[in-house]
Amino acid sequence: MQNNECKKNDWAMTMAFWLLRIWLAVRAITTGLVKFQGTGPRLTDKAKLFEAIGDPDITTVDQAVQNYGSIADLAKQFPDSFETVSYLSTSFYHGLPARGPMSIEGFAASPLMPTFMVQPYAMVLGVALIGLGLALLAGVCTRITLFLMGLLYVSLTYGFLILEPVLKDASAAGAAFLGVHMIMIVAALALSKYNKFELLPCGKLPFCKCCDK
Repeated sequence: MQNNECKKNDWAMTMAFWLLRIWLAVRAITTGLVKFQGTGPRLTDKAKLFEAIGDPDITTVDQAVQNYGSIADLAKQFPDSFETVSYLSTSFYHGLPARGPMSIEGFAASPLMPTFMVQPYAMVLGVALIGLGLALLAGVCTRITLFLMGLLYVSLTYGFLILEPVLKDASAAGAAFLGVHMIMIVAALALSKYNKFELLPCGKLPFCKCCDK
């Protein structure tokens, strides 16, 4: 009877860990993907476009693009044939906002931020979020993944703190928001001994032998 009760408790703790694992993974993946999101034109009516162009030699979209430069140029000249939509593309990637205090220029202006680190950090931030999120969701060396994710959120917290003179109350709010993420990561690490169903358990790779179960 006692063994059955212990097994039930273990499964309850396992489900608690899964909830944290899934939430943190989805949060990281979605945040990373948003950095690849942008808006652009989409062709809605080919017939109307060719009619507006008025050139009988242009019968395909590729020919129209060759003559006018790009889809964006076509959309500017013939807006009635296009609509603006949101989609994901590497061409839209923005690790940090393009403008404002949290842009590359904003961080570089802070005396507490080494200037040479800002651009590389912005370049890898989105990829790091997606990579860590996928690794956590799949269960790839979960404890190390959680620890690295925690370090990433620490770096984001540092960014909010050094911009306090500019962001004012928003700096404290941002740091507190990331603090909640840190609490969840710590809780996940504390519950990690109840983890089950990993793609690559801790201890299977040379660099994570220290957390072998």
